[in-house]
Amino acid sequence: MDQTVDQVSVERGSRVNKVQEKCRERGVDVAIFTSPENIYYLAGLDYEGYFCLHALLVPANGTPLLFARSIETPTILRQAKDVQFIGYADNDDVAAAIASQLVAIAGKSPRVALQRNSAFNVVIDAPLRVTLPSAEFVDSSGIVEEMRVVKSPFEIEQVKRAAQISDIMIAAGLRTAGNGVTENTVAAEVYRAMISAGGRSPGFPPFIRSVDRICEPHTTWTSRELNTGDAFLLELSGCVARYHAPMARSGYVGPAPASARKLSEISNQAHIKALNALKPGILASDVHAAWRAHLDASKAFPRLEHCGYTVGISFPPTWTGGPGINSLHGASTVQIREGMVFHLLTWITDDAGNDNFLSDCVLVEKSGGVFLTNSSRNLAEI
Repeated sequence: MDQTVDQVSVERGSRVNKVQEKCRERGVDVAIFTSPENIYYLAGLDYEGYFCLHALLVPANGTPLLFARSIETPTILRQAKDVQFIGYADNDDVAAAIASQLVAIAGKSPRVALQRNSAFNVVIDAPLRVTLPSAEFVDSSGIVEEMRVVKSPFEIEQVKRAAQISDIMIAAGLRTAGNGVTENTVAAEVYRAMISAGGRSPGFPPFIRSVDRICEPHTTWTSRELNTGDAFLLELSGCVARYHAPMARSGYVGPAPASARKLSEISNQAHIKALNALKPGILASDVHAAWRAHLDASKAFPRLEHCGYTVGISFPPTWTGGPGINSLHGASTVQIREGMVFHLLTWITDDAGNDNFLSDCVLVEKSGGVFLTNSSRNLAEI
C-alpha cells in the first residue's frame, strides 16, 4: 500500500475511534453525520455525489455504516474501504432503511445523535422520529467539527500544498489581467494554472470582479473587459485532497489613485496586526480586537465584522468547511490553538469609494501565526 494512503487510513481509523469514545461518554448508541466534510473526514469519500443524501452511522462500537445512492457503489467501494456501504435506490424510503439499521444495532429504543447543523438532516429527522417513537434523539453537531479544527501534521502538509497552488493561481491572474483583457480570460488562465499545478476543483470558484462589482462578496467573473484605471479583485483557493488555502489580492489596471494606495497600506498593517495577535492560548475575540483597533485608528471601514475564519476540508458550495465555522469576530470565545488554519482577511473601504480586500491562509504554530500564502501583499498595479 502507498505510504500516503496508509497514513490517511491510520488517521481516519483514529478519528472514528475518537467519535466512538465521544458516543460512549454521552451515552449515545449511534451518531449520524450527513455533511460532506464530516463524512470525508471519517470515511474518505471524495467525489461530486454529495448533492444527494449521505448518512454515515457511527455506532459506539463496531464498523460505521454509510448510506448513499446505489449508483455510487463503484466509487464508494474503492474509496471508503473501512465502512459498510448500504446503497439505496432513488425511490427507496431511506429513513426507514436507516431506522432498521438503528434497531439492529441498539434495539427499538436507541439513543441517536443526529447532525442538526447539516441541511441534509431535515430529510431524515422527522421520518426517523415517526418510525422510532421510543428512540431518544440528541445532537451530534460539533463532535467531528471540533476534531477538524486542529490539523494533524499530515493535514497541514495538504494545506501547504494547496497554499502553493493558490500563489500560482494569483500569479497567473495578475500576469493575465490588463487593459483590454476580459474577466473570463483571467479566469481561464487562473484555472489553467490551478489544474496544471495539480489542484482540484475548489469549493468556491475563483472570485474575479472589477470596478462596481468588487463590493459583491460571492459573485465571480463576467465577460467584462478591463480598462486602464479599473480596480479589480482576485479571491481564490487552491485545493489538494479537499483541503483549501484561500487568499485574495486587490489591484488596478495601470497606476492606482493615491487614496487606493493609502487604503492598501492600512489593510496590510491591519492584516499584520491580526497575524501577530494570532497566538495559541488567546481568544479569537482578542485577534479581532487588535485588527479592529488599527482600522478604527486609521478611519477605515470594514465591510465584514470579522477578520477571518477556520478553513480546511471543504466541498462545494463553499471553502469555509461547511457547518461549524469558527470566525474571528468580536464576541467569539473560541481559544486559538496550535494547528489551527485560518483564512485571515481584511476587507475595507473608505470615503473615497475605494475597496481593498487582502487575505491569506495562515497556520497557527507554537510561536504564533505564519503565512502559508506568500504572494506580494502590496496593491498590484499592472
